Amino acid sequence: MKLINKISVYFLLSSIPIFILISTGQYFAIEKVITGQVDEQLENISAKTIQEIKDGKFVSFPPFVEVSLYNSKVSGKSFQNVTIESKDDEDEPFRQITSFAQIGGKNYRIIARISLIEKEDMLASLFMVSIYAIIIFIMVLFLINKIVSKKILKDFYKTLALLEDYSLSSKGDIVFAKSKIKEFNKLNESFKYFASKARNEFRSLKEFNEELNHEIQTPIAVIKSKLEILLQSANLDEENLRILDTSLKNLTKLERINKSILLLNKLGHKELFESADLNIAEEIKNIISFYADFINDKNITVNLSLNDSIKANMNSSLLNIMLSNLISNAIRHNIQNGVINITLKDNALEISNSGNKPKSKTENFFIRFYKESDSSDSIGLGLTIVKKICELYDIQITNAFIDDLHCAKLLFNKTVKSK
Repeated sequence: MKLINKISVYFLLSSIPIFILISTGQYFAIEKVITGQVDEQLENISAKTIQEIKDGKFVSFPPFVEVSLYNSKVSGKSFQNVTIESKDDEDEPFRQITSFAQIGGKNYRIIARISLIEKEDMLASLFMVSIYAIIIFIMVLFLINKIVSKKILKDFYKTLALLEDYSLSSKGDIVFAKSKIKEFNKLNESFKYFASKARNEFRSLKEFNEELNHEIQTPIAVIKSKLEILLQSANLDEENLRILDTSLKNLTKLERINKSILLLNKLGHKELFESADLNIAEEIKNIISFYADFINDKNITVNLSLNDSIKANMNSSLLNIMLSNLISNAIRHNIQNGVINITLKDNALEISNSGNKPKSKTENFFIRFYKESDSSDSIGLGLTIVKKICELYDIQITNAFIDDLHCAKLLFNKTVKSK
């Protein structure tokens, strides 16, 4: 949830109980005022009725005024709410006052009533008007709060936009706009300091990696060439040849690891790779042709279903590396007389192959240096590189084992179809 929305939601949630309390208090306050006015009217009616009796006039208007003789002398008055059945057999609420008076030597009980129907209707109307007013008031305040918050946080979102577009490979310092809010300026200064520090550390690390890889590559190449020359010597016995062959293979593996790590370090920066619209089907066919001998050795059946018009906007070398790693994996981890199915349709590429059931979760295959087999040829970085290339070009990749087939599926979010 966005910060501005969260602030607005918190404001709304905190406002609602406050306005509920206000509206409830308002309801009882209005009810008390109206009840007070009704009681005042009842007292006036009661006093007027007593005066009418003193003047010898007949007073009785049931159910609004009822006068009756009382057998004892009582003083005082009391108010209460009562319900009286009307002519329509419906209960009607009344507010009444009961008072007593001694007139002409006789004791009278005087009951005066006022119907509360109008009062209840008025209260209900006032309450609904209050509710609507409060709802409108909350909505207006919510919108005002959102607009004001958006204006206040404008500089914050500018900072976020700059940070999202910022790259550690940038040459210049990140420049933030000056804000009128002191805290935002302080935040920008902190970001600027950390960005500069991170950029310098990144450059140092990048230079170190490049220099280290270069320095490692040179002695590896020299040692390989010397070992190859030594292998051609006629004075070596079988044991020495075996040792030299093992050393050469491990040296080759070290060279591959070094190149793979160097590539992984570069894959974090798309700007280092030029892109073009490349035909995916054509690249797949070239790779299948390249691995033809390995496919024939295992007698693997390759089934191709390729849409020749689909293109991907990628770097040529990276597309080749990505597809080569996937296809070589499908060959290496296949079984004798196995099968490889490659389907390219719409924006999806699916490569499936027969093979042994995986020992762990298939998503582990993307982890660096993870290996299912104990093969000395595998360095455990092939699928890690594939995953990195996919992330670089916003390609979704999944790996699964379905119906005794290892299945890698790629969804190209940016594909181009040739006309």
